[in-house]
Amino acid sequence: MNYSKILLTVFLTALTSAYSSFPSTHIDWCLYFQRLQIYKPECKFYDDVDLHVEREIRSKPISPKPSQYSLQIQMQMQQCSTHYMYCTANYQCGEGQLRCIDMIRYRECCAPIRRDCPPVTHLNFRCIVSEPVSWCDEDRDCHTTPQQKCCPTGCNYNICI
Repeated sequence: MNYSKILLTVFLTALTSAYSSFPSTHIDWCLYFQRLQIYKPECKFYDDVDLHVEREIRSKPISPKPSQYSLQIQMQMQQCSTHYMYCTANYQCGEGQLRCIDMIRYRECCAPIRRDCPPVTHLNFRCIVSEPVSWCDEDRDCHTTPQQKCCPTGCNYNICI
């Protein structure tokens, strides 16, 4: 039995024991969609190797003091394709980059922080609102969005990206 099969067995055993206290009619939302092979951006899907590597790394102490559980790992993330979403700041990507979900490959990736608004043709908005209301007037109104940019839609209102 090779190493990856052993790790898969350990992972499935741990997963089964974690869910054994619930009735058999209940299953975790993300696990349900993962088993159906349906991508959900709020769930982080990894291939089996990634799951085992993460589990293995977390199980090994990294400092002589057991009370300290700070873990610093430099992971090399792939660059995003042209279609990515759900970007957040994260230590896994270098300075000036955000961790995002690549919507073509359905994997985590790193993308550069946008300094300028995308062209309105890339936003692809249809102007169907008769009295539009802007989400923002300036960049500081967008402190809760990943890019923190207030950008025009081309439909007489602005949005935060």
